[in-house]
Amino acid sequence: MAFLHFREKPPVAEVVRFQVPPAAKTSFDVYLALSPDGRRLAFTATGAEGGSRIWLRDLDTLEARPLNGTEGAQSIIWSPDSRFIAFGQGQQLKKVDIAGGPPQTLCQSATTVGSGAWSPSGVIVFGGRGGGSIQQVSEAGGTPAPVTPPVGGFHTFPSFLPDGRHFIYFRSASGVPEKIGIYLGSLDSKPDQQNPTRLVATGFGAVYAADPKGGLGRVLFLRDGSLMAQPFDAARLALAGEAVPVAEHVGSTNQYGSFTVSRDGVLAYRTGGAGIIQLTWVDRDGKPLGPVGEPGSYISLAVSPDGTRAAVRRPGTPDLWLLDLMRGVSTRFTFAPQLNDNPVWSPDGSQIVFRSNRSSNGKFDLYRKLSNGTGDDELLFRSDQDKTPTGWSRDGRFLLYESVDPKTAIDLWVLPMEGDRKPIPFLRTEFNERLGAFSPDGRWIAYISTESGSREVYVRPFGPPGREGSSGAATGKWQVSKGGALAARPNWRADGKELYYRAPSGALMAVEVTTSPTFQVGASRRLFDLLGNLDADLPADTKRFLVGMPQQDAGPQTITVVLNWQAGLRK
Repeated sequence: MAFLHFREKPPVAEVVRFQVPPAAKTSFDVYLALSPDGRRLAFTATGAEGGSRIWLRDLDTLEARPLNGTEGAQSIIWSPDSRFIAFGQGQQLKKVDIAGGPPQTLCQSATTVGSGAWSPSGVIVFGGRGGGSIQQVSEAGGTPAPVTPPVGGFHTFPSFLPDGRHFIYFRSASGVPEKIGIYLGSLDSKPDQQNPTRLVATGFGAVYAADPKGGLGRVLFLRDGSLMAQPFDAARLALAGEAVPVAEHVGSTNQYGSFTVSRDGVLAYRTGGAGIIQLTWVDRDGKPLGPVGEPGSYISLAVSPDGTRAAVRRPGTPDLWLLDLMRGVSTRFTFAPQLNDNPVWSPDGSQIVFRSNRSSNGKFDLYRKLSNGTGDDELLFRSDQDKTPTGWSRDGRFLLYESVDPKTAIDLWVLPMEGDRKPIPFLRTEFNERLGAFSPDGRWIAYISTESGSREVYVRPFGPPGREGSSGAATGKWQVSKGGALAARPNWRADGKELYYRAPSGALMAVEVTTSPTFQVGASRRLFDLLGNLDADLPADTKRFLVGMPQQDAGPQTITVVLNWQAGLRK
């Protein structure tokens, strides 16, 4: 019997699948990541109180819990021991102990922090969201250093190989489609000496999956909505076979593929898109007045001054579209293969300014185009720093924009729309000053700053250049918000008597203000809750708001978890 038992073959691991639904009164957002030990699933989700944050679920339980301090997380990066999670929050990389406690800031980046990976030797590499190269920083914190070269486009989605020194990552190459895909990087190579050969042609990020049985690992990537697995020899740093499909209809958002693997053979993915919403007009109490168009996903939303159109961008496309709010019909507005985003309407609705990274250095510059769709895109302003338009004065003379500076973080600048168009600094400090908006009378600028340690809404006076005794510089300051604010542009009521902003809970707040003869802050009140990351926008009359209402039944709202997924690939 002992001999026969010895000759018996060990049991074959079987593929096991099960579904993870969102927690009660929440909807899944973009990111998901399995812990390296395969015991926990982290994901971003929007709760009933509004705003997105990281949630954590042990796979042997039925409940998920939110991680405090991770509001607005833009990535999920597990530590090798599965005890910590690092994440991007604006231009900061932070980490939090999953057992509890406040997050710790590891570093400040010159660009918005994107997805990353954490090596066993304590090095975290991360990319930028829409711009920048791969950077590295110690898990203890410090100053980030570039790992890959600063080229046109951006680098992100790094995934370490077993040696902890090499990694694969995604490159987006501006204007060069044949170079977009997955590349091999090394911590031991200088940025300008990284391997220039593309491994895999794909428009999405990839991850490396080790074989728990010690065989060849695999590179997982998306191709036409299918999750593919291609053998990869980590010793030779080379592909070692043809790609085969693993799952169909896997979702994505921009270049981010909605899938993740652990080192012990667990796979998780989400089908369909993330953040399905219904654009809806609501009144000041949040009561629906009527839907606009069909349910879908949106990243940018800017309503025309007369309230008849909206400029939007959808996940998975680099282009802006114009949506007719009366008929619900959309028309493509930009046609460049690079990213076109952050639209701002002119006061009369005849033009739209937006940012695009179509230049050879990959930086975001400012472009302008007629809103009727005729004519070419006009380069409005170019420099060596990333720029994002945020507001246009009602008299049409000045454009507000953000500029990213390695020394002073995010600053606010004013671009004259007449004459020589020489930019004028409005606020340049060591803090982030963002999302500026002109008051209707053009005398004040509302913006968001991190000078207090958290995001708050402030107002400063604006003196247009040319006015006697004025240089456009900001003097005097009033804090409008109380208890923090989300990174959403403040909006003024048409008569300048109210300011709207989003509280950390996601709620839309209204604050009474006086703009003449001096600025004064009055009472504030909560108008209604905003679910999801899409900000509310409003036409010039400000009697109604256009919001995105999450649609729980608009598509699959579950994450599929697969145990022993590689067993299904073996013959």
